Amino acid sequence: MKILSRTLFVLFVLLGVLIAVSNTQLVQLTLWPLPHVVVMPVYLLVVGLLLLGVLVGLGMGWWAARHHRRRAREAGGEAARLDREVQRLRQAATVPPPPAAGGSPAPRDQKAIERQSALVAPELSSSGPRSPPRSPPRSPLS
Repeated sequence: MKILSRTLFVLFVLLGVLIAVSNTQLVQLTLWPLPHVVVMPVYLLVVGLLLLGVLVGLGMGWWAARHHRRRAREAGGEAARLDREVQRLRQAATVPPPPAAGGSPAPRDQKAIERQSALVAPELSSSGPRSPPRSPPRSPLS
């Protein structure tokens, strides 16, 4: 990509040099409401108008992208807020809970621990042997 952009840049510079060399005639430029007359070579007029067109195109692209920039700023703020919340929750999770008075967890906490252990290791919490998972039946064509 870098080679392509540099090649195009060199081509545009060469095109500008060719325009400048072949169009050295003087022209009069008068803008209607202004009383001034400007005399300049044709190539300056052409190059000036091309630069003006590039600047207008860049300005229109910048103006059209303002909604995307605003959404990106808002999303960045939301991401920063969520990062702060994650850090706060991690710090809160590392603080050990205060021990219960009897030494064992409260009944509500005990039920939560049992549910969590059942989700983590279901084969340990269920009673009785488990049969291995059955494979799907094979088709007669294989």
